[in-house]
Parts: sequence; C-alpha cells; structure tokens
Amino acid sequence: MNPHIMIVDDEEAIRESLQGVLEDEDYVVSCAASGEEAIARFRKRPVDCILLDIWMPGIDGLETMNRLHQMDHDVPIIMMSGHATVDTAVQATRQGAFDFLEKPLSSDKLLILLRNVLQKRKLERENLGLRQNMRERSRTELIGKSRLIERTRQLIRRVAASDTPVLILGEHGTGKAIAARMIHQLSQRAEAPLVELNIAGIPEAQVASELFGHEKGAFPGALHKQIGRFEQAHQGILFMDELADAPVGIQARILRAMQERRITRLGLPMPIPNHVRVIAASAYDPELLIRQGRLREDVYYRLNIVTITLPPLRDYLEDFALLSSTLAAEQVKSLGGEPISFSDDMIKLLKSYTWPGNIRELRNYIERCHILLPGEEITPENMPPLDGVVRRATAGAAQENTFNHASFNHAREAFERNYLYYHLQKNHWNIKRTSEELGMERSQLYRKIKAYELVQDEEV
Repeated sequence: MNPHIMIVDDEEAIRESLQGVLEDEDYVVSCAASGEEAIARFRKRPVDCILLDIWMPGIDGLETMNRLHQMDHDVPIIMMSGHATVDTAVQATRQGAFDFLEKPLSSDKLLILLRNVLQKRKLERENLGLRQNMRERSRTELIGKSRLIERTRQLIRRVAASDTPVLILGEHGTGKAIAARMIHQLSQRAEAPLVELNIAGIPEAQVASELFGHEKGAFPGALHKQIGRFEQAHQGILFMDELADAPVGIQARILRAMQERRITRLGLPMPIPNHVRVIAASAYDPELLIRQGRLREDVYYRLNIVTITLPPLRDYLEDFALLSSTLAAEQVKSLGGEPISFSDDMIKLLKSYTWPGNIRELRNYIERCHILLPGEEITPENMPPLDGVVRRATAGAAQENTFNHASFNHAREAFERNYLYYHLQKNHWNIKRTSEELGMERSQLYRKIKAYELVQDEEV
C-alpha cells in the first residue's frame, strides 16, 4: 500500500497545491484545515507522515504536534511556515519535529525529504520486528551447559539488573553482540530501543554524524536532518562495537554525553537531553589500545565499571555437541529442510580444530554442511571442506607437521599465518572479501598481514 501523507494547513490553496504534487507521486493524501481536525482524523486513521503548518487558528502547529505525538510518538512530522524565525525552527525541532520547511515550499526539496522520512520509518518498523523476534531467543542465545558458559550467563544477568556502562571483551565471533542483546532483554530498558553500531565499519569522517546526528545544511552535502544513534537509543541502550576505532576527539564527545546525559547535534546550537546506557565491546586488549593511543584512558575507566569477558569456543568444547545440534536446528528454521547431524568421529575431529572464528565460524560451517548435504549425517569421509580440519586419511600427517613446532605459541602463529595466507590467495588478495569470509575487521586483517609479512605470490 502506498504511503499515506496528511497535509494540515488553514489555507485551502496550499492544501490543494501540495495534494496535487503528492498524488502525482502516487502518495495517498488526506487534508485537514486545523489542528483539531487533524487530531480527529489521525485518531480514526493513522498516517505515515504529516505536513503541519505552524501558524493556524485555534491550536497552533506546535500544540497540534504535541497532541499527535501523544497518540503516536514515532509518527514523523514536518513543520511548515512562511513567517518562521530561527528560534521557531529550533523550538519545533526540539519538541520532536523531524524537519522544518519554509514556505513557499520547493516541490523537489519536499519530495526528497519525504522519501528520506518514509525510508527511515520503514527501517524503524523493520528493526522493531527484528527486536521482537530477538526477544524470543536472546535469553538462550549463549548456548551451552558447561560451567564456563553458565558463569558467563550469571554475570550477564547480574549486570543487566544495574544501569551502569558495560565493557564486553572477547575474540571475534564469541558473541559480544549477543551478550549485549541479552543485557538489553533482561534490563529495565527492555521496552526501549537497543541501537547497535559497529564503529569499525564507518568511515572516520562520518562517525560524528552517525553518533550525534546533524541538521540539514550543517555541512556541504547535508541535504536533510539525520538523527544520530545516541538520539535513536534515548531511554534505551546504545551498543558500540570497537569503540577504539572512533577518533579520539569523538571518544571525548562520547564520554561527555555519558557524563552529562545530553548531546549536541551538529548544526543545532542547543543541547538535547539524552539518557542512554552504553555498552561497548572490543576484540582487543583495552590496555594495549591505550598504549597505542587508540583508546582514551578516561573513556576506558568510565566503561570499565563492569567487564564481561566472553570465552573462545576452544575453552568450552564440552558443549560442542549441544552447540552443533542447536545451530543445525537454527539452519532448518532459516533455510528449511531436515537438520544435518555429526557422527561421533566427526565431533572428535571438529573438536581438534582451534576455531579461530569461534561461534560465528561454527555457524557458517554448519550452514555450508546444510546446503551441501541437507539432512545427512556428516562424517570425516563426506565432510565439506573446513580450513584447518583434514579428512581422516591425512589427519596423521597433518598432526605430525603441526606438532613439530617448539611451543604452543609457535604452532598457533604458524597455523594463523598459513590460514590467512590460504584465504588471501583464494580470494586473489581481495581484502574486503577475505575479511567478510573470515568474520574479521579489515583493519585487523591489515595488521595481521603486516605482522606476518605476508606477500602476494605472482599468479602463474
């Protein structure tokens, strides 16, 4: 169904003009000549967006907006006026308007803004659905019956009951985002938003706008207002993965936002009250990041009130059979068909692997098995390829070669070097594709290439 837009303006000519423009773009349009009429219409039939004039007889646009937001806090409202001042625009924005347009309206600007508004609303609704689905499974998402996993779950439950910042540490693929979702689900903020942001995946120049937002025209190319992640998470939880990848100046703003409980959107002079609980995560040692100058020490101490360290998969392999069967059942839900299973010999073989990608790597491997051998029992003889795990016929030779290293650390480094080199060669040294395949951040992959002095061979 096409989006429904309501036009609220006391001037009939403006209503008719805007209605014609919007209907030409296949929007469903309704009109109201006053704030009172708009409220009555909205009560009977909610809409996707409202164009609302500020100066009208009876209740004005600001009061109308407040009453509409009491019925639906999330409905986007674009304010309009031909006699507005900067103070009026700021007041409207602070009271919840999505944006502000001056009359006479530019049709092109209006249509671009509406597309952005409706796209944002669509994404918010999709995210709400995902969060609702997530709630059903987040309590049991950390799979396992081992003492180590149970202690981790107990710590998460205790931490969730408080309202302090949390730092989650753990290797890539150990489930840091899952732990954050569990904290959210078990906390007093469970009905408020959980907003997730992987800072490592954002260009450095865009981190400030992503976190704190900006006003239209705040800088060249800012064609519309952007609500930052802090505002999106108001009264809820903001989960930031790899916070140390944010510029240190932005880290100072994050610290100030946490301490003062307010933020400043770029281009908006007045601070905005903001109350979020911050959860940060990292796959790296924070003290090392501080020594490298990548993480501010004061930010670390603010976050380090409670630290949760997630164990790597190799530390609780007694849960491997349960993990594999649970993840296999998940694949049935997402892909259909019958679940795969692993033979006892296959379980033993897989447990001999170090699983550098942890649960994420295991989930990906089970998905590969489900696609290639749906519903079958996976054995060492028919197993799909898994880097680092060899079939029974060559297992002895591979073990002998691995065990020749002088120490465990040397063996682990040799495996990691060969593992990375194999995937880089397979992907023709495409860093983006390799990092996605391994579940590794590109910045980390570059550091590993440099540390191991890996060089691309010339292809024959």
